[in-house]
Amino acid sequence: MTILIGLLSPLSIGLADHIGTNVSRRGRLLAAVLSIYVFTLLSTLILAIWRGGSPTAFDMVLGSCSGVSSGIGLIQLYRGYTTRGTGIVAPVAAVTGAVVPIGVDAIVSGLPSMVVGSGLVVGLIGVWLIGAKDTGAGRDLIAIRHGLLSGFMFGVTSTLLGLTGDDAGIWPVVPGRVVAVAFVLALILIRREEVRPHRGAIPRTVMVGMLGGIGLGAFTLAAQVNLAVAGLFFQMSFGVTVLFQVIFSGERTTRIQQVGFAVATVALALIILG
Repeated sequence: MTILIGLLSPLSIGLADHIGTNVSRRGRLLAAVLSIYVFTLLSTLILAIWRGGSPTAFDMVLGSCSGVSSGIGLIQLYRGYTTRGTGIVAPVAAVTGAVVPIGVDAIVSGLPSMVVGSGLVVGLIGVWLIGAKDTGAGRDLIAIRHGLLSGFMFGVTSTLLGLTGDDAGIWPVVPGRVVAVAFVLALILIRREEVRPHRGAIPRTVMVGMLGGIGLGAFTLAAQVNLAVAGLFFQMSFGVTVLFQVIFSGERTTRIQQVGFAVATVALALIILG
């Protein structure tokens, strides 16, 4: 059941990322992120009420802190995608974001079994290959910086949510979304930018927000059971984004990406067997 819930996270977040990237390319990046977070807050609140739970004050503090890290991570990711492309930003962010929760889980819970550990290593390789879209991009230090910062922040976000108690349910995500909304709104006001995204982008931000809430909720439930595995699944959303770009935008995959999908499938099998 944990595996199934964990897989719902990259599917939802991957589709949300695919739509959100296209929205951010229209301009007013911070306004688009703000709108996305408002509707993510709404969807997670609905899910939290439906799922129930008994979060402690510490769980809610962890969730609140995740709002700042996720806000910084999403802004950096979309900024990297829109200005430098996905070829370098995506794989760097994916691997960096997966390493953080895996490392924390090893410290808190001890090293995983040999089979699961092998699956995590293979999964990291698969995520990198899937994101390696532009093999001739060379060293783009700005893209690498965007990837490292967004990946690290997403890794911190997933770690904070994963450290919440098993009885907390999805509730810790709710204050995190409140903090994220306040954080992005403050940036907009400081920079004196537009608060509303472009009119035609609003329906898409609603969809992205709702899908993001489902993905975060599913991840939190899975991470409360196994942080390392859920963290890897969370970063597989980059591969799902590539897949949706192929299906809906007509983009072609490279041979490296095709190998990456196969490697990720092997990793998933190893984790399930373990």
